[in-house]
Amino acid sequence: MFDYMKSLFKRKKCAICGKNAEKPANYYDDKGEKVVVCFQCVPYAERRAFRKR
Repeated sequence: MFDYMKSLFKRKKCAICGKNAEKPANYYDDKGEKVVVCFQCVPYAERRAFRKR
């Protein structure tokens, strides 16, 4: 039970740089899966044609 609660509130990792995402934005990748992108990587994510959620 504790692990489940911990997983809900842990910081998300950026899908591009791998760091903890500050001001995260949600995008969909090519497979249609939700990925989290930090504010610094948003321009790169849009160039890679990630779809905004």
